[in-house]
Amino acid sequence: MKKLIFSALVATGLLVSSCGKDNNDEGSTSLTGDWYTHSMYNLKESLGEYNWYAPNQCAKQTRVEISDKVLKYKLLYEERGTCKENFVYYDYTTSNGVFHLTVRADSPADRKGNIATVNYEMKDKELILRFKNKKGDNEIQVLHKQGVDYSHLDPLVGYWRLTKVQRKTLNNKGEVEIKEYPAGNPTCFRGDIVASSMGFSIFYTLPNNNVQCGSEERKTFDWAREGSTYYNVSNGQKVPMPFSFSNNNQTLSFGNGDTILVFQK
Repeated sequence: MKKLIFSALVATGLLVSSCGKDNNDEGSTSLTGDWYTHSMYNLKESLGEYNWYAPNQCAKQTRVEISDKVLKYKLLYEERGTCKENFVYYDYTTSNGVFHLTVRADSPADRKGNIATVNYEMKDKELILRFKNKKGDNEIQVLHKQGVDYSHLDPLVGYWRLTKVQRKTLNNKGEVEIKEYPAGNPTCFRGDIVASSMGFSIFYTLPNNNVQCGSEERKTFDWAREGSTYYNVSNGQKVPMPFSFSNNNQTLSFGNGDTILVFQK
């Protein structure tokens, strides 16, 4: 099983790129309103590398509430299996794509008067924040506004779970057959894609055998699209990505030839 699936993922590894996604503006929306985290790009200390991540159950509850003059950052994070709160209220101004923030006197936090800056960009109705977090690591957060329709975004954007691997084989009659290997059998056989409008990461774990799990593999890259074809660009070369969508863009098939990985949104 491991050898079979790994052959597909070796091909996946060739798609790592440093290109940017072509992005046509589909309209904008105002800063004011309630925003939530759609995806984030940061350094996981335990891994020592940057990847795209989906918010966990606590982070999904985080909100950035922006009015004309006040920004309320209502952060929820996980600590020992419990969601903890860290709310900070700011007075703010903006200039040249930068939030200039000052902690308000009525902020629940104890940092009254402290100042900070956060770079931001509004693109395709997404609010993109770039800053250094409290550990000093660079971080990107892609926020979506509550109540706004994001169906205009590329179908790749979102969270995907590996459901099966399809493999073409020849039977003893020389006929082509497609065998399917379901994810979760064994339990460690799993995979995920976290995709933003700026890049995506693929995470997968392969079984060493029927009872032992191998280590998790992670690959992160940017992407571009022209027409219906997705590309990676590496060393100045444009390489097509073997993506195809079905089931009203809810199923993503990744690969070609004899082995295809199938993900569900």
